[in-house]
Amino acid sequence: MALTVTQSFVHAQNFLKVESGYASTEEVRIANSVQSIIVNFYRWHWLTSAATNISLTQSTQDYTMAAGDQNDVLGIQNAYLTDASSTYGELQAYSDRIHPVTATEDRPTTVCLLSPTQIRVWPNPDATYTFIWRKYSRPTVFTANSESWDIPDAFNDVVKEGMIWRLAEYRDDSRDAKAREDFYRMLTQRRDDEMRTMGRIRI
Repeated sequence: MALTVTQSFVHAQNFLKVESGYASTEEVRIANSVQSIIVNFYRWHWLTSAATNISLTQSTQDYTMAAGDQNDVLGIQNAYLTDASSTYGELQAYSDRIHPVTATEDRPTTVCLLSPTQIRVWPNPDATYTFIWRKYSRPTVFTANSESWDIPDAFNDVVKEGMIWRLAEYRDDSRDAKAREDFYRMLTQRRDDEMRTMGRIRI
C-alpha cells in the first residue's frame, strides 16, 4: 500500500514523541528532501522507463526531447541507433554536458544530456538515424501532504527513517545524528540488494 507524505510524517512525530500541528508545507518540504536523497543515491531500476525515440538528421548534433521527456530525465540509462537496414551497438551515455560542437561527421557513438530538455550526440551524424533510449526519471515533486511517495513500498522503512532524521534535524534534536546514520545504513543495504538482484555486481 502506498505511503503518503502525512503518514510518513506522523510516523516520525510519533517516534520522536513530539507535538503535532506542523504546517502541511513543512511536511511536504521535508518529504521532498528525503525523496531527493533516496532517488539521487543510486541509479535505481525502478526509475527507468522508455523515452520517446528521436529522429537524428545529418549534420545536426543537438536535439530537443519529446514533451513528455523534457525536465523528467535524471540520467540516460542506455541508448542505441537504428537506420533503415541496421541496429547499431549501444552508445556511451553521459548525464553531464561533456561533448563539444564538432564539424566531424560519422555515426554517433556517444550521447550526453545538454540540458533538461535537450541531448547532444557525438560525432555529428553522417546520415539519418533513429535514436532509441531509456531514461532514469526524476521523482514527482510533492505539492500536497496527501500525495503518495514515488518510491516502491519496499523502501517504506527507509522513507520513515529519513523522515525521522530530517524532522529531528529540523527541531535541533540530538537524535538526528543516529537517525541519519540509520537512514544511510538502510539505504546502502537497499542499494547492495539491488546490485545483487539486478546482476550489476557479485558479492
